[in-house]
Parts: sequence; structure tokens; C-alpha cells
Amino acid sequence: MPHPLHEQVRRSFAFRCGYCGAREAEVGGELTVDHYQPRAAGGTDALSNLVYSCSRCNQYKGEFWPTSEQLTAGFFVLHPKQDELAKHLQENEFTGELEALTITGDFHLRLLHLNRPQLIAQRMERRAFGLLRQRAELLETQIKQHEQTIQALEEYVRVLLNWLRFGPPQ
Repeated sequence: MPHPLHEQVRRSFAFRCGYCGAREAEVGGELTVDHYQPRAAGGTDALSNLVYSCSRCNQYKGEFWPTSEQLTAGFFVLHPKQDELAKHLQENEFTGELEALTITGDFHLRLLHLNRPQLIAQRMERRAFGLLRQRAELLETQIKQHEQTIQALEEYVRVLLNWLRFGPPQ
């Protein structure tokens, strides 16, 4: 049975996993609602504690909640809406792998298995589509420039033809 706030959580995460970024369309269905702080560890059903999550990330995270020692050491799962992920992780544009920038990023990456082959393939595909989109935009710009050049040359040819028929303008 879906969580009572399923639709609201789903929309707030733009239909993608808050942890790995997988889209519903890519996984072939709706995702799950994860309690960032598990209920077993005192977590609530407050919207701020709910993360739209693919089943794999939800499974890997499980009931994990850091002890005070783990928290102090930086061993905790990053909250997709509250933590600045770019401070902890970066994507290698050549390999598609996520790279940890901090101890917390490394822990988050490993716990959730964010470099699983399917996610790397997904990142590489998104990057390829992004590059194709940029190339298409560049080609559209070039086409417009060529069309302007053609119009200018056609006007020049008209002027030359008129000059040949009627002589230079007086």
C-alpha cells in the first residue's frame, strides 16, 4: 500500500530517485517512499523526512541510521533536499562514475552503491543526449547563419543582374 503522501513526495522529487537520480520512465514505474530517518530510529512521516527512492536505493539504505559516533565521523546518508550534494560528490564526465569529495560522500556512495553499472550507463546516456542536444543547437545556429548568407548573396546577385541589364546606377 502506497504511503499516504506518495503523490506529494513523488512530485516534490520530480519523479526521480532522490538518491541516485533514476527517473520513473527509466525504471518503468513509480518509485517508493523512503523514510530518511527510519521509523525504527524515531523517524516520522513528516514530508521533510520522506525521500522518493528507487527500490534499489531504498533496499541498500534499509534501516540505516547513524550512531552519534558515526555521525561525528561523517558516516551518514546525505539528505537529497537538505545537504549540498555537490560538496560531497562529483560526476566524472568521462567514466560516468560518481567520485567522493568527502568522507561523507564516500560513505553515501558506498552504502547506496551509486556506481552500480546501470547507473553509470544511465549517466553516460544522459551525457550523450546532452552533447547531442548541444550539437543540434549549434547546427540550428549555423543553419540560420547560412540562410542569412544565402539571402545576402541572392540580393547581391539581383543587384549584379540589374547592373548588367541596365548599367551601373547613376
